[in-house]
Amino acid sequence: MIRSRFGLTFAIALFFLHAGAQDCALQKGNDDFSNQPKLFTGFMDLQDVKLNIDATAKEIDYFFVISNRNANCIGEASEALFLFEGGKQKMTLRNTGGDNCEGFFHIMMKNGVTTPSTLQKLATKKVVSITFSDRNDKKTSVVLTPPLQEMLLKVSQCIAAESKTLIK
Repeated sequence: MIRSRFGLTFAIALFFLHAGAQDCALQKGNDDFSNQPKLFTGFMDLQDVKLNIDATAKEIDYFFVISNRNANCIGEASEALFLFEGGKQKMTLRNTGGDNCEGFFHIMMKNGVTTPSTLQKLATKKVVSITFSDRNDKKTSVVLTPPLQEMLLKVSQCIAAESKTLIK
């Protein structure tokens, strides 16, 4: 009895995961440097921050552009604090891009047959807010509306599922 319930639950979960992947509106192209295939979302507006997610065979890059002029010099010590639905779970990630004063904030992770834990969390839990700190510790907070929470969750799920197709 327990085995059949587990099998049914697993089958339903797979169906919804597969059904969600069918709705992925990822764009396809080639990487400018390696000319290898890549997937990307195009820039999405998260209020005062824009986000583009790129996936290649080697890496996945969440590329944020922070438009707040008071907090746009990003460095190695710059961080993004993600607060998840319910308010108890948080995730702090460092900028993995270079120093800049254009508000460019990168969160890069390796692409592989297993989903990186950071991406797994973004693909399974709704983000309610993101707070960026620049190299001078000035903060830019973005509170995501329910439609933006759903959009970020959905594109993260798509990237998690579809990025594996790029691995050879």
